Amino acid sequence: MNNILFNNLPLLVLNQIVSLLYLVTTFLYGAHFFSDIEFAKQYKRPLLSLTVVTHVLYLGLLTSIEGYKISYSTVNLMTMVALTLTIIYLFIEFTTKSDKTGFFVISFASGAQLISSILTSLTPNTGTAFTGIGIGVHLMTTIFGFSAIAIAGLYSILYLLLFRQIEQNRFELLFQRLPNLEVLERLIMHAVAFGFLFLSITLFAGVVEQHAIKGAVTILEPKLITLVIIWLIYGASIFIKPIIGWDIKHMAYLFIVLFVFVTALIVLMTFFSPTFHTLSH
Repeated sequence: MNNILFNNLPLLVLNQIVSLLYLVTTFLYGAHFFSDIEFAKQYKRPLLSLTVVTHVLYLGLLTSIEGYKISYSTVNLMTMVALTLTIIYLFIEFTTKSDKTGFFVISFASGAQLISSILTSLTPNTGTAFTGIGIGVHLMTTIFGFSAIAIAGLYSILYLLLFRQIEQNRFELLFQRLPNLEVLERLIMHAVAFGFLFLSITLFAGVVEQHAIKGAVTILEPKLITLVIIWLIYGASIFIKPIIGWDIKHMAYLFIVLFVFVTALIVLMTFFSPTFHTLSH
């Protein structure tokens, strides 16, 4: 079988190391959040930084095999979603000095990386390698957009769980460890704004690239239509709250539904569709 990992031992080793680092980092963040273990608190951020650096090295070696071009496959999309999620969270942690939501974001990133790692080792090389600035921008902003959707969904879940605890006067672990509702609301809306921005760039770059490759991508394919619908919903949601006063509690349900839907879509594509787009001939 023409498998990219088994044909390259350093790449195979890096793939396993990256997955292991994600698992250990998730464990440390969980140990600090749930048990307040001092060892975990001390070493979790350095290990998270090491995980990001190692993941970047892995992707660098992976893309170098085809002249620093990454295959446009859903398996590769998932490992890059894991990386962008982790980078975005690491940026949030450094800038806000708050590490209260790390376990939940990194757990999701770890799941994406593990699925990608397993499937990459079990399947032959799939996906067409694309070149060009337009397709590069389109791919990267798509990944950052999906990551923003995931973060908005995860923070929405935490918001509703914390809201329910306060409503029921149950001041338990989530109340003690999570940021307050106002902070979570800001984090949700920032993630939504970033998602809308990245998806806007994705669509614009896709239109430019579609013209450049003379319609090689099928415009009316369901996945592309879904992306446009999500972009419209995210764009509308930015204006719903200030204009009609729809509270964040109701919006959180919408963001959770979109998060679950996009996650399920990516997982299904990973198993049943070798590439993100269908190419016309």
